[in-house]
Amino acid sequence: MRLAEELFVSENISDLETVIYALKKSIPMPRLYCILFIFEKNRYEIISSWQLCKGRFPQRESIIVGIANGRRETYELMAYILEEAVKEQKDLSNPKTWIEGIA
Repeated sequence: MRLAEELFVSENISDLETVIYALKKSIPMPRLYCILFIFEKNRYEIISSWQLCKGRFPQRESIIVGIANGRRETYELMAYILEEAVKEQKDLSNPKTWIEGIA
């Protein structure tokens, strides 16, 4: 699984290096959720690291753009990504433009 060059990370992630290592080695972490951008569908999906690492998620061309600890924090992080897209006057009807420059 690919990771964005500049990840959106929630405040409650204390050891980012360990989280990135676990994701690259397909080691699931409790309560860790990822925000994926799926190029084929041009949309974002929220998925637990367990689903991602254990193959419960169909392999598609996608990139991890955000990580958070807990589902609620993940929703808040997705709202933050959307707020940043609005601030930067991105095309809200085209989710791919929201992460241009970091993917």
